[in-house]
Amino acid sequence: MAVIVHFSPRKWQRLMALGAISAFLLIQQGGAPIPHTEWAYPVMQDMGDEAAEGQPWTVRFTSKGYNYTLAKAEPKEGAYLGAYVLQDREIGYSMAEFNRRTDKKHASYFKYVGYGEPFPAQWVEQVKEQGAFPHIAWEPNSGLDAVQDDEYLHAFAKAANAADVAIFLRFASEMNGTWTAYSGDAERYIQVWRMVHDVFETEAPQVAMVWTVLNVPELPIESFYPGDAYVDWVGLNVYNVKYHNGNVRQPAQFEDPLMLLDYVYNRFSRRKPIQLSEYGATHFTAVDGVPDLDFAADKIKRLYRSLPELYPRVKAVYYFDVNNLTEYNESRRVNNYAITADDDLLEAYKSVIANVHYLSSAAPSPKDNDRTISETFTYRGFLFYKDGVLYADQTLFTTLLNVQLYSVGANGEQAVLTRWLSISDTLKTAQVDVIRHKIWSGYKMDGNVPINRELIALPLLSTAKSLGYKVKVNGTAINIRE
Repeated sequence: MAVIVHFSPRKWQRLMALGAISAFLLIQQGGAPIPHTEWAYPVMQDMGDEAAEGQPWTVRFTSKGYNYTLAKAEPKEGAYLGAYVLQDREIGYSMAEFNRRTDKKHASYFKYVGYGEPFPAQWVEQVKEQGAFPHIAWEPNSGLDAVQDDEYLHAFAKAANAADVAIFLRFASEMNGTWTAYSGDAERYIQVWRMVHDVFETEAPQVAMVWTVLNVPELPIESFYPGDAYVDWVGLNVYNVKYHNGNVRQPAQFEDPLMLLDYVYNRFSRRKPIQLSEYGATHFTAVDGVPDLDFAADKIKRLYRSLPELYPRVKAVYYFDVNNLTEYNESRRVNNYAITADDDLLEAYKSVIANVHYLSSAAPSPKDNDRTISETFTYRGFLFYKDGVLYADQTLFTTLLNVQLYSVGANGEQAVLTRWLSISDTLKTAQVDVIRHKIWSGYKMDGNVPINRELIALPLLSTAKSLGYKVKVNGTAINIRE
């Protein structure tokens, strides 16, 4: 994993606002460069001509030889098609009926299980009967103190192993928010996660541990990451709603599902397969009481049509087929994400999942010597032209290209990048000027005031070539080869 070393770190004051799934901001105080784990938190400012920059760009990175080792349960090509149907009364909570109505067998289904509850062996067998494999969202809703290296944990792991099937175990997801009982203490969270991982690695080695965040708030995300050695997949929950927090004064119709992926995708997809652990698009909200089938259909088609080409490292996606308007919890009766009761919505979903990219069964587990492959990686957005020069945020170099970056100067006005070429046993270096630039994050405060990201940017073409890469630009598509 590449790192960024700063010689003069600065202090920042962080401010997060607007509740569980609304926008977030960062207010700067001080003067020297910031660590790479902090760069991308949006800065409140007026929108200018830069607003449209960032999102359309796609950088594709390929290598001549093997450059990646497949994770547990990761398909070499394509993405597992998954769904959550256990709250869809329209289809009797049936996986078989969901497959029938959508005209395609789904590879995986998920279920929420509270920590302390027994392993859902009966449900797992039902999933297997559908020719699918299970994804368990295991939630310690009483807090992390309930998670101990004890008989319950080991029994759960042994039962998972006895199920004799690949399993996605999504433990303690959405810890980056304030609404879970296990958020707030990143150090403790990591300690517990690693303990759980180690138990399953011993007792149920076929289980893939999935570390899942909500797309916002972004600020805490990386502080909760347990480390590459303890995570098999990185997951992301994303929802397209018309209003945030059930508030008509916080409109969200403008949010592009692709832009909601970019922050997590760009940071982790070079190292881990990405799972969209939950995705839903509302077609009716109690906030305005107006049915809007086109809103949901357009968002669903936008996402599923774009993933194969633009986000090839998304290797699994689960649709959240739930009508929350019928929830027992009144506070959740806001949005209807279910697609099974309307022919037009079903047709929209069916039309995009018909793509052979979306897999209907688990990929066979490759032998150890077949797990290393030549993979294509992408990086989305966070690029711009200035004075005729194409710039990219520094994370493109440190995450996608995996080079070392050192920030130099009193205010970080320059960067030195190094890349070791093992084939020729040579060190490539580049020393470049750094600029700060703002692009739209894809979010708006209260749905009205745009929030921009501050990028720490380097000239892409000259820097990449100095490091020995071949670069080709075709419009907003960029190809980089080793």
